[in-house]
Amino acid sequence: MGTEEMKDICWILAGGPEEALPCEPVPKDAYILCADSGLRLAERLGIEPALVLGDFDSLGRLPQMPYIQAPVEKDDTDTMLAVRHGLEQGYRRFVICGAFGGRWDHSYANVQTLLFLHRHGAKGTLVGASDIITLVAEGEPAVFPYKEGFSLSVFAISEICEGVTIQGVKYPLENAFLTIYHPLGVSNAIMADTAVLSCKKGLLMVVQSRL
Repeated sequence: MGTEEMKDICWILAGGPEEALPCEPVPKDAYILCADSGLRLAERLGIEPALVLGDFDSLGRLPQMPYIQAPVEKDDTDTMLAVRHGLEQGYRRFVICGAFGGRWDHSYANVQTLLFLHRHGAKGTLVGASDIITLVAEGEPAVFPYKEGFSLSVFAISEICEGVTIQGVKYPLENAFLTIYHPLGVSNAIMADTAVLSCKKGLLMVVQSRL
């Protein structure tokens, strides 16, 4: 990812567990938001965010930098607060780090946050210590570079996905039919420099996991 591309991305540091450093580097000169205890991740990475958002029940203190405090009883997660702010600032590409490794309900809420971004015409990627998750929509082919030591899994996240094609992998698919009821696309492997994934109808979730 080039420097100019980085400038178009809103990076959000979420409150994953202490040991869950992201498996992708976070550029220090990017536009970075922290969601509550995501500030601890920023501190471990030596990063100063543009803004910290949340109710700060997890952080346990108010940040010594610009912040927006929300009530504890609210309809949005702290990560969603950061996503909404990024959208208001005009960003349409997001990388959310520290998205996994803690509570399962918050991990799944972050997946739903990807769907929220998709619905609002934006793109998002979730990054944890061992996993990277993104969505691929119909008519928008995606390229995934080979990443040593990682598997590639493709799941239907809409009820039915039609015309799914995966090239450059150990188990290729051609015009396949995936549903949310059968994990046909789990645990594949990129065998070339890149894998190319496309879908004619539906919405796919792609998971790259450290083996």
